[in-house]
Amino acid sequence: MRQLAWVALSLAVVGYLDTVTGYEVSVFLLYTVPVALATRRLGTMAGVLTAVLATAVWVLADLHSGHVYSRPWILYVNALNRMACFILAVAAIRYLRGRQVALLRQIEAFSGQLAACGQCHRLAGTDGYWRTVDDYLREFGGAELHQKVCPDCARRGYARAAYRYSAEQAS
Repeated sequence: MRQLAWVALSLAVVGYLDTVTGYEVSVFLLYTVPVALATRRLGTMAGVLTAVLATAVWVLADLHSGHVYSRPWILYVNALNRMACFILAVAAIRYLRGRQVALLRQIEAFSGQLAACGQCHRLAGTDGYWRTVDDYLREFGGAELHQKVCPDCARRGYARAAYRYSAEQAS
């Protein structure tokens, strides 16, 4: 409830500043503050609702400022443009929040202690399921694994193959 009060108060303050400064000074970017607050603290739907309310407050402030347009429909086009920008701000904030959650999940998955089976080398996830190292890296790290042979294994493998070849040739 306190968050909602902050959103409403910030929207009222921005609307007041917009009305007082008139139409010659644009405080358009200040309207994104309550939109961002609502989106970050209350969720996407609250952000979209605040974007619509911010657009309505801007229209009222513009009408009370005495701004006269050459055509009446220009006010509505401007309002639609502003609302589109506010909704884009909501989308950007939600996207950034999703990225933050994903990165925090990766950090949590690869830091601290990690339970590993001494026999099969599977790793325990935070959900209680045991996964192979490949699956764990794919799921929590977003890694895409490609099978290759390291130089040491290649030397050992080729050495064994050469030894077998020479043993077969000798017999």
